[in-house]
Amino acid sequence: MRVPLPPTTDVKMRRLLAAVALVGSLMGVAATSAEAQQRGRRGQDQAPAVTLVDVEMQRRNERVAAVGSGRARQQVTLTTRVAGVITDVLFEGGTRVKRGDPLVKLDAGPEAIAVETAEAQRAQAADTVARYSKLSEGTISRVAEAEAATALKVADAELRRARDQLDRMTIRAPFDGIMGLTDLQSGDYIAIGTPIASIDDRSTLLVEFTVPEAVAMSIKKGLPVRANLIARSGDVYQGTVQAVGTRIDPVSRTLSVRAEIPNPELSLIPGSTFSVSVRLPGEDAPMLPALAIQWDRQGAFVWRVKEDKSIERVAAAILTRVGDRVLVDAKLNDGDKVVFEGGDGLREKQIVRAMGEEDTANRTSSLGQ
Repeated sequence: MRVPLPPTTDVKMRRLLAAVALVGSLMGVAATSAEAQQRGRRGQDQAPAVTLVDVEMQRRNERVAAVGSGRARQQVTLTTRVAGVITDVLFEGGTRVKRGDPLVKLDAGPEAIAVETAEAQRAQAADTVARYSKLSEGTISRVAEAEAATALKVADAELRRARDQLDRMTIRAPFDGIMGLTDLQSGDYIAIGTPIASIDDRSTLLVEFTVPEAVAMSIKKGLPVRANLIARSGDVYQGTVQAVGTRIDPVSRTLSVRAEIPNPELSLIPGSTFSVSVRLPGEDAPMLPALAIQWDRQGAFVWRVKEDKSIERVAAAILTRVGDRVLVDAKLNDGDKVVFEGGDGLREKQIVRAMGEEDTANRTSSLGQ
C-alpha cells in the first residue's frame, strides 16, 4: 500500500527531477558544441585546395598608332630658267619618264646660231695655236704664242656657254618619275619661273606622323612600320622608320617621325592618308591567365606560392591582353607558381595545396576514427 507524500515533499521531488533533466540537457549541448568546435578547428587547419599555374615570361611588343599623310620620295614642280615660245610638249599627265628625258622644247633658233658661231671661233683659235706650234723657235714671239693660247681658252668658254644656253631651251626630267597634268601646248609663251608640271618619284612613299612624348625615346630608325590606307582599310603595307625628329614639339608634346613605304607597283598615290602603327622593342614581362588576377581596395595582385606552400601577395598591373591571358608588370620570375583558381578568401602566409594533391591530414584523421 502506497503511502502518499506530503505536498511539500512532492514539490521538492519534482523540482529535483527538473534540475537533473536541465543539467543533462546542458551537458548534451556542451558536448555538441565541443564537437562542432573540434570539427571547425579541423576545417581551419586543413589547407584550401587551389589551382596553380606557372608564370611564363613573354616579350612585350607595344604598338603606337598614328595617322599620317604620304608623299612621294622625290616631288618637284618643274619650271623654266629661260623665257621662250614652246615648240613641243613631249609628255602627258601620268606618263612615266626617265631622268634626262626631254619634256618641253622651246624655240632655240638664236641659241643654235650662237653655238655654231662659238664652234667656228673655237676652231679658228685652235688652228692658230696649231700653226704657231709648228713654227721653229724664234720665228714667232712668245707673246703672240701666249695670246693664241689665251684666245683658244676664251673660245672654249664661249662654246660651253652657247651650248648651255641651247640646252636650257629643252626642259628635261630631273629624276625617274610620273608626270602630272599640264595646260601648256605648242605656241605658248612662257616666262622665267613659269610652272610647267609636277613630277613625282612614287617608287617609295614617305609617311610623316607624330608619336607621343612618352614613347619618343623608343622610336629608332629602322623599326618596322605597318600602314593602312584610310580609304581602303583592308590594304596593309609594310615599311620602316626612315627618319626621326630631333625635338619634342612644346605645344603638342609630340615627336615627328617619317616612315618609308615601298611602292614598287606605284599603286599608292602621294597625298593619301594612312593609319600607321609602329612596333616598339619591348622587355620581357610575366604572362598569366586573366583569372589569376585578384582585386581589392589596394588594386590588382596575384597570390604567389612559395616553396613551403604558403602564399604571398604580389602587386600586378595589367600591361596588355592577349586573348584570355595578360601581360603584367609584377615582381615575378619565369616558373613561379601563382594561384589560378580558388584565390578568393585567401590570406597572406596561408598554406594552400594544389588541386589534386591528397589531403594527408584529412586521410589520417579518417583512419584514426
